[in-house]
Amino acid sequence: MKKVEPMPLAQKEIGKIPPPATAAVMTAENRQILFRQKLQRVLNNLPPFSPILNRLIGSLASEDVRFSDLASLIEKDTVLSGHVLRLVNSAAMARRSRINSISHAVSVLGLVRLRNFLLSLSIARLWQSTKTIPPWSMAQFNLHGAAVALLSDLLAQNCKCQYPEGAFLSGLLHDYGKLLIAAALPEQFTEIVKMVLEGKGTQIECEREITGFTHPELSAMTLKAWHLPEDIVRGVEFHHMPDEEEKVLVEPQNGILLSRIVFVADSVARDLGLHVAALEGPIEPSRDQALQTLEALGFSESASSILEAFEVEYEAIRAFF
Repeated sequence: MKKVEPMPLAQKEIGKIPPPATAAVMTAENRQILFRQKLQRVLNNLPPFSPILNRLIGSLASEDVRFSDLASLIEKDTVLSGHVLRLVNSAAMARRSRINSISHAVSVLGLVRLRNFLLSLSIARLWQSTKTIPPWSMAQFNLHGAAVALLSDLLAQNCKCQYPEGAFLSGLLHDYGKLLIAAALPEQFTEIVKMVLEGKGTQIECEREITGFTHPELSAMTLKAWHLPEDIVRGVEFHHMPDEEEKVLVEPQNGILLSRIVFVADSVARDLGLHVAALEGPIEPSRDQALQTLEALGFSESASSILEAFEVEYEAIRAFF
């Protein structure tokens, strides 16, 4: 994966229509084509993946990653270097002596924790210059993604998961389609928010009515264009309806699918008040409700330990967003 590739348009859609003065006078088919073209322009404006992001994503496929190589890559990025040192010396890490070298920080944090931290920051940097309009909050979006990613990773560690190494990235990118809609289609985004807050349908229903597609579909199309593993693509695409993923699979799976992992993690994050507030309305944070959700969705034995581990990890990284 050398660069961020645009979301593919169907061949018949490319250059098919010039946009008119307003989308209101267009047919549903042409309106969707126009929307796709706007989405593609947002994707085209994303910077290419950094060497360290390519290396981290490559490591998901069990590619050998040496601490020395990873430290060398981090040292070439002064911003990431500063963040890594800040993380390893934070109160959440409870270190008695200060760490001043990247190589030492890498060995202390461990590959999994470091990879997750760097994936979060590197992905967030991809869209830091993406323009959106109120009430969208990029900080809230990034925090929600980080929370769901951390919870997904912890859930995968506490069950027999089909593709546990992809849990964190699936959680991190599950709502990317929301950002695409907010950035590329601001008028439609505003209309979707208004409809949801007025109780005229679920977010998925309102997205489809206004744009002709949904944020999970957009997320999945983008990740497929980025050549991410198929398990991650499906995990994102079906994270609102994990039962549907099981129906489309030809072969039986050896463990819980990522879509269900992300679904549970997303539900728990909402219980904790960590959501994209503009689209979902105010939610009173409730740790007790989060525990009940974990227990109800199959994690009764590990609910407390999962939540405790999440609180430590989330406290350590939330300041970076």
